[in-house]
Amino acid sequence: MGCLARSAQLTDCARMTLYLADSSIWIGARNRRGTYLPDLLAERIERDEIATCVPVALEVLSGPPTASELDRDWEGIWKNLRWLPVNTAEQERALELLRSLARTTAGAHRRPPIDYIVAAVAEAEHRLRGDVVLWHWDNDLTVICEHAGIPHEAEHARAKANGIRG
Repeated sequence: MGCLARSAQLTDCARMTLYLADSSIWIGARNRRGTYLPDLLAERIERDEIATCVPVALEVLSGPPTASELDRDWEGIWKNLRWLPVNTAEQERALELLRSLARTTAGAHRRPPIDYIVAAVAEAEHRLRGDVVLWHWDNDLTVICEHAGIPHEAEHARAKANGIRG
């Protein structure tokens, strides 16, 4: 498994921006071959700037149609990524984010449950390391991150500038 992302365990890993790549990035790169996105993802993987967590992996790895394709993806990419933990604190924070967003306007909290967990993971790791950014192409994550002040890099503008519609 790649470098562990907890700050106390990062003695042999260089400090750099670490991107928690949401499933929207992985799926976008898979579905938009021949665009900039697969190359950007590959560059960030090569520079060891990509992290993941179990909810993202479950969403993405449910996509390959066969066990052999899933195993190829696991062996070639996923097992070597930095893995961010989803502990009780992150789960509790996901619920806090949901409840907090619900208090803003009616229905504002009606977003995919996994997005709250992924956002909470990114927030927790950013607090520990100071350099974790949630990288996504997902309007729901934009809303959650903007509401909570979670550092994020939304892919919408770059995609649009490159002629890709989300």
